[in-house]
Amino acid sequence: MEEHILICEDSLEAFFTAVYVAYEKRYRPEETEIQTYEEDNLRLFAIYEKIEADEEKSEKVIRTLQKRFGEEGFYIFCLALAATDRGKGTAVYRTIAKGLRLGRPFSVFARHADADVMKTQKLKYCAWHEMHQLYGFVRFRELKSGILFSEIHPKNHVIAYLADHFSDRFPSEHFLIYDSGRKLFAVHEAHRQWFLARDTHFERENVEESGEEKLYQELFRHFCHKIAIEARENKMLQRSMLPLRFRHHMTEF
Repeated sequence: MEEHILICEDSLEAFFTAVYVAYEKRYRPEETEIQTYEEDNLRLFAIYEKIEADEEKSEKVIRTLQKRFGEEGFYIFCLALAATDRGKGTAVYRTIAKGLRLGRPFSVFARHADADVMKTQKLKYCAWHEMHQLYGFVRFRELKSGILFSEIHPKNHVIAYLADHFSDRFPSEHFLIYDSGRKLFAVHEAHRQWFLARDTHFERENVEESGEEKLYQELFRHFCHKIAIEARENKMLQRSMLPLRFRHHMTEF
């Protein structure tokens, strides 16, 4: 019995390439892992393979998953892979393998006693929950250039979903969403498709807000202060509805 460990970068394209390789070489899913990180201590007798992202192979896998699991099933896999968890690659890969063995692949998500399926569902919910929180917690600031800028620091890799959401809401605006933890920008030019860009040398001190933006920020903070009813203040409820980790990048705080 040989244990195969496929190592790829933490991206959808690289992961789906690894899935393609696993099927191409006929590896048994229960003896195969897909890791999106490098292990500190290598395992004895395990066979390690480094997988580079391949667009053509990735596209083939994506088309198969969309056809067999439907758009909803494919969306579950993508969100689960956006979560921050070292075991996500293996859980999602094995869930895919188990689903493809069934006549109706999507029914695999009803297997509540299966550890891989449940882990995939849990990871999907984790990323989905944070993504929906950020839909409401993202705060844009107008820069001197007229570009809208927002900084976030999410646990999960959800910036692409936020870019999709806000490009639909603000199609005629130039905006940037900066994930400070991953040094990643979502860039949207008015009436064009957004894209992701990495900049490891970005310094937020160079971000200059417009004079009008500073005025509106002050007005908004004043408004939030005035509508607060001190006698009804409930810190515990506030923290459950709006966790402290989001507040650093919110204007009203």
